[in-house]
Amino acid sequence: MDIRQAFPNEVNQIMTVISSAKQVLAESGSSQWQGDYPNQNDIFDDILQGQGYVGLIEGQIVAYAAVITDGDPAYDKIYDGRWRHSNHRYITFHRIAVLAEVMGQKIGQTFLQGLIEGTDGHDFRCDTHEKNAAMQHILEKLGYVYCGKVPIDGERLAYQKIKTKAEKAFYQEVDEADYHGLV
Repeated sequence: MDIRQAFPNEVNQIMTVISSAKQVLAESGSSQWQGDYPNQNDIFDDILQGQGYVGLIEGQIVAYAAVITDGDPAYDKIYDGRWRHSNHRYITFHRIAVLAEVMGQKIGQTFLQGLIEGTDGHDFRCDTHEKNAAMQHILEKLGYVYCGKVPIDGERLAYQKIKTKAEKAFYQEVDEADYHGLV
């Protein structure tokens, strides 16, 4: 899997992934993402702020996430628990989506692990709906620990992971010009 920042001209492809994930969530009985969120404007804003990332297999976008490096104010209001480490600087993953056609192939897990390895930081946080068992499973497989609940869209389960030194060892920057054969 290739992982890189998303480009503005890829918003429609990313929205296909988002729509696919929305349908899977609906089929599982979750109310998460069943409204107008996330929409094209959310994704476009992520990309313009340098926070939108895609996972590609054979050139097709199969995963998306926003990598937020300036924290999330809702995370300061954690309840029914606490963060394991109260670092002031942490990375948050939001709007994580995987194309339904590739679900069950560890694409989400591989994508998030690649983002963790490639992001400079050691404290990672994420939240998800209580009925999003697939995301909870992925987070736990990646070493995230359940910490409590945060007030996002009602209530979300909050998870935290502290990156190990070994998780940075495998990441390599790819020069886009070399990768696409540009001179």
